[in-house]
Amino acid sequence: MQKFDDAPDLRVRRTRKLLTQALIEGAIEKGFAALTVRDITERAMVNRSTFYRHYLDKYDLLEQHLNEIYEMLEEGGVIGEGRNAGLVELLKQIQQFPDFYRVVLGPQADAFLSQRFRQQTQQRYLAYFHQTFPEAASDPDRPPLDLKFTTVASAACSALAWWLEQERPSTPEQFAYWLQQLIYDILVPVLKPKK
Repeated sequence: MQKFDDAPDLRVRRTRKLLTQALIEGAIEKGFAALTVRDITERAMVNRSTFYRHYLDKYDLLEQHLNEIYEMLEEGGVIGEGRNAGLVELLKQIQQFPDFYRVVLGPQADAFLSQRFRQQTQQRYLAYFHQTFPEAASDPDRPPLDLKFTTVASAACSALAWWLEQERPSTPEQFAYWLQQLIYDILVPVLKPKK
């Protein structure tokens, strides 16, 4: 859990950025499971006490990083009203750190990282659609919403893994468009009211 105000000063932002970068590089090099707080702080060149002023442990650091990614997605409209700026930003981040996202999404993915990424994806989409389509959750003849979104989250993460494995054969903008088409094609038929 973060221990600072929402508007951190430059030193705090710089420290958090260094720690996040160290987490990413360490997870690529050693795997998340083997990575320790000491590894992260040595790589970031900060004291352990500094780390603990910002984060409870490596899991808290990871959660904060994932939350930042999903806040960016929500602000950019990927989780919400049909725009795809947030998804494009995520894809640009994947381009910038492809080795880290291979650890998260690839065939040799770290199980914990992969599970957290998928869970975050599912939770964010599920919360949005519970608000947007409350009637879809109450139809006993349709699969439960959480099942639908587990499926969508898995499909989206698999599509991202494909994009990485194919060495990013399209621009982030093009792939974001394709991915939104796929998600729409999966969800819309099951959310439309029956006639």
